[in-house]
Amino acid sequence: MVMMMSEFDVPLFHFSRGEFVEAEYRDPLLEDYRNNPLLEALPPIWDDKTVVRRLASKPIFHESERELPVHLRLHCVQRISRDFFRPLSRHLELQQSISRLIRDGYVGRNPLTPNYAFRARRDAYELIMQGNTNGYPVNTPTSAGFALVGISGIGKSSSLLRILQMYPQVILHRKYKGQDMPAPYQIVWLKMDCPHDGSIRGLCLNFLLAVDSLVGTKYYKKNVTKSPDELLPLMAQAAAVHCLGVLVIDEIQNLQEAKDDRAAQMLNFFVQLVNTIGLPVVLVGTYKALPALNGEFRNARRNSGQGDATWHHFKKDEEWDWLLQGLWKYQWTDKKVELDQEFIDVMYDESQGISDIAIKLFMLTQWRALDKEIEHITPELIRSVARDRFTLIRPALEALRSGKKKQIQKFADIYDSVSIDDYLERIEAEQRQAERLEVIRSELGYDVTEQTVSELSAWLIDAGINQDIASDAAREVTKIHLHELDKIDIHKEALRLALQKSSGPKSNLTQPRSSTKKPKTMPTEPNDLRLIVTQGKKKKMTAYDSLKAAGYIKSPVEFLG
Repeated sequence: MVMMMSEFDVPLFHFSRGEFVEAEYRDPLLEDYRNNPLLEALPPIWDDKTVVRRLASKPIFHESERELPVHLRLHCVQRISRDFFRPLSRHLELQQSISRLIRDGYVGRNPLTPNYAFRARRDAYELIMQGNTNGYPVNTPTSAGFALVGISGIGKSSSLLRILQMYPQVILHRKYKGQDMPAPYQIVWLKMDCPHDGSIRGLCLNFLLAVDSLVGTKYYKKNVTKSPDELLPLMAQAAAVHCLGVLVIDEIQNLQEAKDDRAAQMLNFFVQLVNTIGLPVVLVGTYKALPALNGEFRNARRNSGQGDATWHHFKKDEEWDWLLQGLWKYQWTDKKVELDQEFIDVMYDESQGISDIAIKLFMLTQWRALDKEIEHITPELIRSVARDRFTLIRPALEALRSGKKKQIQKFADIYDSVSIDDYLERIEAEQRQAERLEVIRSELGYDVTEQTVSELSAWLIDAGINQDIASDAAREVTKIHLHELDKIDIHKEALRLALQKSSGPKSNLTQPRSSTKKPKTMPTEPNDLRLIVTQGKKKKMTAYDSLKAAGYIKSPVEFLG
């Protein structure tokens, strides 16, 4: 027993390749989260608007890139797959579930409770071995977890990972309120795939290897020869010692390939993790995983209150339009085409509302247009690409297109057997979806006009322009240059107009080109020293202080050795 415990004595700063942050403790604003360093070291609880901003991702795009040679534009199109992410209501709901789940799991696991470190090392091992769930230092293991199940290609894994990455993966604790921390490393989340053969031994070894890579331990090397029955309690012990916040197991449908009763054994182990150390577990998979998720894990996760998440393919509604509106900007063909109802219909028909297929189809169509020297994409070109390139998935898409249950049932990855309760939950979810979409629209802008006005106005205010003037200038410039936003420096134009409005004269931007009246010459570049000084004077700052605040004057202390 002594040797086993020594395996879990973790040295500080012996990281192999894991990334960590130093703990910064903040008031969590809720009483039940206070005085627990694991909770106070987490980021703040975000509202939906903040989540939208943090999740949204836009590929680099410049109108001038349409003039590049074809072989370069082919690479530009690849940015869509790598960098495009449009937040939707389901992403906000999933983030909220993860946020609650992690924090709820830590409520009963405070490392400052008496003998926590010793009992975390010993009890997790012994209780798992004995199947005994009494006496472990978890106050009330309320957190259980949930299952995220949905159609293949709908973005479950990528969306979940993007949400998890909003949290630091490893937090290093030194002292909390002057007290040494018995558990220096806090692993907030760990995401891993279920082995292809549903092997328990493979899962445990992958887990130990992942922990080693994060905190520099040698669990894998010391335990690689052990049996599954020996590895399961070691996995639980490592999770307890390193204060794991949530364990995410992806591709859980692979349990269908497990031999004998291994699937039931693994799911039972996840339940024991919940009951012994209060570790939330999230299982992710396609509809094929549903049979494996029945039974004990389903009963256990009901207690969490989070509710399972089922991601169906999109309906042809406002959210589908919203997704395409964001995607449609990124066209590197010779000419850009506007998104209209015909494009919306053909994209839905050829992808059946599966976002991953829609994005790939949009990219493949551009590649073909560029390769064949076609000026722009067309509905006919989209259908041609889908017919040629989606050969393997066409039967599944045809089944979805038919709407016939018997045909859809042949494809376990896309089939969902819906109960009455599930149907009622879906109706309620659709109502929440409409509410969340309004939040997303207000934050990112429903259309190009509103989004541009919002961004320009915020930028001008940050530059020191009066709020009313900034708003007027942003709206006026956007209206004038709406159809050439990618061709001009819109920020420069907005700043020039805002400065004109600030100094008194009316804008000359709306004057006919034949007008001979010249406006007063004003600096327009944001980093122009004259502009910086001018804006500083409005704030009653000296020229020296203005330039120092802008970073142009350094403190002499910086140059001292």
